[in-house]
Amino acid sequence: MKKTGLIIIGSIVLVFVIMGTILISGYNRLIEADEQINLQYAQIDYRLQQRYDTLTQLANSINGFQAHEQAYFEAITQAREAYASAFSNNDIAGMAEADNLQSIALSNLIAAFEQNPELKATEAYGDYNDAVWGIESALSDARRLYNEAINEYNLLIRKFPGLIYAKMYDFEQEDDYWKVGENATDVPDIVFGSTGN
Repeated sequence: MKKTGLIIIGSIVLVFVIMGTILISGYNRLIEADEQINLQYAQIDYRLQQRYDTLTQLANSINGFQAHEQAYFEAITQAREAYASAFSNNDIAGMAEADNLQSIALSNLIAAFEQNPELKATEAYGDYNDAVWGIESALSDARRLYNEAINEYNLLIRKFPGLIYAKMYDFEQEDDYWKVGENATDVPDIVFGSTGN
């Protein structure tokens, strides 16, 4: 009788240990997926700052060539200020919109360089152009990885058994994918006017 009692108690303890391990494992998987989103978000923020710094240097390198250069610099600055404001308010949709504004400003600036032989011939243009396209490529990868992390997390909390863990531990679906702006595929229209002379 004692042996049977020990087997029953041992079985109950084993069931509780297995259940505890399963619950802890499920919770840890949710935490890892959530932290992956934060990591990928940080990569986007880093790349946006890198792009802003490079674009500022690029805009300054053409200073004095065209009167409308100031408009490009102002567009970049306004987009960065919009991003900083959205970032401080933790507004991911606002940050994505500001990112889109920076992309448009970048496209316009690069198009201005490409259409102006005097600008295109400068050594700074080649260096910054290569840097900008490298940053844009890395930023595109960061956006993709961020969206993949959100997708993986959302799938995890919507499928069984993650659904149970999500409800138990109060994890909610992430809705903020990093989206490309509506006019991201539009070709910028660059018009060179007189410089006032």
